[in-house]
Amino acid sequence: MKKLDWFIIKSYIVPFIITFFIAEFVLVVQFLFVYLDDLVGKGVGVDVILELLFLAFAEMVPMALPLAILLSSIMAMGNLGEKSELTAMKSAGVSILRIMRPLIIVMVFIGGVSFLFSNYVWGKAYIKKRILVTDVQNKKLSLVLKDGVFFNEIDNYSIRAGKVNKETNELTDVLIYEHSPTFRFRKVIRAENGTMGKSADGKFILLTLYNGQITEVMNPSDNSYEEKSILPHQQVDFSETTQKIDISSLGLNRTVEEDYAAQPHVLPMEKLGYVIDSLQRDYDTVKQSLVTYYQNSHLVSRISEQFNYDTIASVPFYIDSLPLQEQKNIVSNAKNRITNSLSYLENRKDDFRNRQKYIGNVEIEWHRKLTLSLACIILFFVGAPLGAIVKKGGFGIPIAIAILMFLIYYMISISGERLAKSLVLSPFAGMWLSSLILLPLGFILTYQAVTESKVLDFEAWGNGIKRFFKFIGKPFRKKLN
Repeated sequence: MKKLDWFIIKSYIVPFIITFFIAEFVLVVQFLFVYLDDLVGKGVGVDVILELLFLAFAEMVPMALPLAILLSSIMAMGNLGEKSELTAMKSAGVSILRIMRPLIIVMVFIGGVSFLFSNYVWGKAYIKKRILVTDVQNKKLSLVLKDGVFFNEIDNYSIRAGKVNKETNELTDVLIYEHSPTFRFRKVIRAENGTMGKSADGKFILLTLYNGQITEVMNPSDNSYEEKSILPHQQVDFSETTQKIDISSLGLNRTVEEDYAAQPHVLPMEKLGYVIDSLQRDYDTVKQSLVTYYQNSHLVSRISEQFNYDTIASVPFYIDSLPLQEQKNIVSNAKNRITNSLSYLENRKDDFRNRQKYIGNVEIEWHRKLTLSLACIILFFVGAPLGAIVKKGGFGIPIAIAILMFLIYYMISISGERLAKSLVLSPFAGMWLSSLILLPLGFILTYQAVTESKVLDFEAWGNGIKRFFKFIGKPFRKKLN
């Protein structure tokens, strides 16, 4: 039996490795096309691109792994069925569950590894990839400057350098036009050379220029002279100056790893548990304070220290005994307190909803650490019996079936997560929705493969689909005839 187990494992491992890397390749290429404009022609080194692709590869594992397991399970069992090896094993008295047993052990191992990966590795890969992408997008401005060509993507500025050293950020023969229409004087800066840097907050470019001139010329729109060729101006020579240029129009933001380290999807499961408990305690405290406020807000007006509040039935009689002006004051005060209470409660409502959403997002990430592991096992119990039923291997029918099943799983997963984030479903229900739907399907398919019953008659389904298309095609055929 050990030889049989190793034979089945080998029959599965090869398709699994092939399909996993094919899925990863497709996903990474898709990612590459999204950021192609940020990488091509902007001086990004090959080492940076390779590092980015490696991090993207690691980030795509949670999506590629379930697809690879589903597809390879269908292919492996389909190959055994197509070559009649599955039939031979059954004839020798080996059941489907016994045939699947070594693969189940492999799936448990893969599920455990996937949990460790999603809990400890995926978050770090995500944060490093995000930082690297941001660094590439927010790269040194010198990388996008070309020798002798004006750079006009910064609002109100045109910058040109005769020579640009992309490694040291040194510039020579610098020419800068500042042409903001809001300035009374437009500025022209020339310098023999200079260096380029970025401010600590990443919102400004700092240009340190040497040996040049700053010329400020009045805008023609502000000129009262009829001779437009003679404009008031001033010129200043400098040996060194620093120009601070706002680059917020480029959408540049500082990317520091610590800025992302506390985000929920980065934290491991045990730390997420502490965060959830802390957030829930804060939420309960704020909620209790709101309850206390609401309980005290029924005293809409403190009309008299001597008034006996033991019986509320005496309030109308007490108010009627007061002078008219004091009655008006009481009603006005009561109205103001009610308005303020309603406004306060409305504001607290938004605050509570935001708190609930954040707690829900943290709980979503906590459940995400587990859903990948279970999804791998469930999809195996969908794919393996399905391959044994279909008895088709290779890259034909198995790919079509696997892609269809994976799309169903993926769409349910995305829908469940979005419903959980919008508080329509609880985080548990939203994140486990796809698993809860596919789990019965896995049981049904496994039962059909083991008992060889017709719980799901795929041939009948195919014939039914053919009859359906023939039926809806009759009117068109009549028109053609």
